[in-house]
Amino acid sequence: MNDDSKQQLNIRLKKLALQAQKYDTASKQRREALTRLINAIWISGKISYPANYRYRLHYQDICDEAVQNLFLYICQGDNIEKYNPERGEVITWVNILLNRRFFPEAIPKIVGKERETNLDKSYMENIPSSEPKNSKSLYEQVIEFIEEDPKKLFVKEFIRGHPEANFKAIAKKRYAGMSWQEISVEWGIGISSLHIFFQRSMKKFAPILKECI
Repeated sequence: MNDDSKQQLNIRLKKLALQAQKYDTASKQRREALTRLINAIWISGKISYPANYRYRLHYQDICDEAVQNLFLYICQGDNIEKYNPERGEVITWVNILLNRRFFPEAIPKIVGKERETNLDKSYMENIPSSEPKNSKSLYEQVIEFIEEDPKKLFVKEFIRGHPEANFKAIAKKRYAGMSWQEISVEWGIGISSLHIFFQRSMKKFAPILKECI
C-alpha cells in the first residue's frame, strides 16, 4: 500500500469512527456505522498480529479468537468513544488493543482447549486417530455430516434476521472456495458478522462433530 492509499484508508477509518461516536449507544445508526467501520478494518488487510512462535501450532486459532473479541469490544457500549483521533490513527488504536490485550487474552482460551475441534482442512486431515483408516478423510467426513445435518441443528443456527445465513449454508460456501467478501456481497451481511458467527458456531458444534465422526 503506497502512501496515498494509506492516507485514504486512515481518513476513511477516522471518518467512520467519528461518525459512530456521534450517535447514541443503542441507536441503529451507531450499529450501522460500527458495522461499516469493522468491515473497512477487516478488508484493509492492515490488522497486525504479534509474532508468537511458542504457540505456532495454535497461532491461527489465537488470531481468530483475538480479532473476534476485538471487534466485539469495539461494537459494545461506548467503547468506540475511547478512540481519540488526536492520539493517532484508528488502525494504530486497533492494533495496540489487539497486541496488548486481546491476543494475550486469547492464548489461554485457545491453548487450554486441548479437545477443541478445528474445521480447518489442514488441521482436520492431520488429526491422529486410532480408528481403522476410512476411505474418506476426516475433513471430508465432517463436511458430509454438516451437509446431511440429520437433526437439522446446523440450519437452525443462523445470523439473526438472516435465516439463509445459517451454519450449514456458510460452511458449504466456505468449503466450496468462496471468500468472506463474496459471501458478504451475496447476502448483504458484514464480513465481520459472518466470520464471528461462523467461528462461534464451529466451537459450539465441535462436541457434536467429534461424537458423530
